[in-house]
Amino acid sequence: MINLLAVLLFTQAPIDFADYLYSAGDYRRAALEYERIAFLELTDSAWASYALLRAGEALLKTDEPERAANLYSFGIDNLSDDRERFTYGLLRAEFAQDHFDRVNELASSLEGTDFTYPSEVYRSFSLVFSGDTASATRCLSLLDANGFADSTIALINTPSTHRSLLLSAGFSTVLPGAGQAYCGRWGDAWQSFSMAVVFGGAAAYYFFFSNDTTTANTIKGTVTASLGGLFWLANIYGAANSALDYNDYAKRKRQEQLRNLLNRFDLEPEIKRP
Repeated sequence: MINLLAVLLFTQAPIDFADYLYSAGDYRRAALEYERIAFLELTDSAWASYALLRAGEALLKTDEPERAANLYSFGIDNLSDDRERFTYGLLRAEFAQDHFDRVNELASSLEGTDFTYPSEVYRSFSLVFSGDTASATRCLSLLDANGFADSTIALINTPSTHRSLLLSAGFSTVLPGAGQAYCGRWGDAWQSFSMAVVFGGAAAYYFFFSNDTTTANTIKGTVTASLGGLFWLANIYGAANSALDYNDYAKRKRQEQLRNLLNRFDLEPEIKRP
C-alpha cells in the first residue's frame, strides 16, 4: 500500500492522485486534492472545471453540501464554459441542505439543457418535501423514469398514518394506557394501566373497604389516591407524547422511503477528464 502511494505521489500528476483517492472512496482527502489543483489550474479552465466538479461530488459524498455549494458557486462565477454543470451541482448541494425553494429556482434555469431531466426529478422531490404533493405529482407524471416516477407518485398519494394528539390524550383520560395502545406502545399502555389499577385499588380499599377507621388509615388512602392521581395525569401526558412520537416516526419513515426512491433515479452527473 505504501509503495502504491509512493508511486502515485512521485511518478504521476497530482490529478491522478486525486482521482485515485476518489476511486478508493477517500472522498474527504480527494476533495482537498481537487480543490488545490483547481485553484492552481485556474488558467486552464478545462482542468479547473474538472477538478472543481469532482471536488463538489466528493464533498456531497462526505455530507458537506455547504462546502460543495461554495465550490459550485465559484465555478458558476469564474468558469462559464461549464456553467450548466456547476449549476446542476449547486442544485444538488442545495437539495442536500433542504433549500427546496432554491432548488426550484435552479431547476427553472436548467430547462432546455442537458440537465433538464435530472433537475426536474430534484424539483419534484423538493415539492414533495415542501408539502406540495399536487405539483410534485404533475412534475413526476411528465417524466419517463422506468416506473420510478410511478412508484413515487403512488407513495406520495398514499395517505400517511397519523395519530391524533387529542384522541390519544382523551382515550387515556377515560382508560389509563388506552392512548398509548392507540399509538402502538403496548408496553407503556400496560404500565400505565397497571399503575392506575394498583393505586386506584389501594385508595378504594383504604376509603371504602378497610375496617380501620383511624386517622392513619385515612392518611394512607389520601396518599395512595394522590399518587394515583399524579400517575393518571402523567399517563395522559404520556399518551399525548406517544401521538407526537408516532407522527414524527411516520414522517421520518416516509421521508426515508422517498429518499430511497430518489436514489433509484440516475442523477449523478458524468464528469469526464479533459
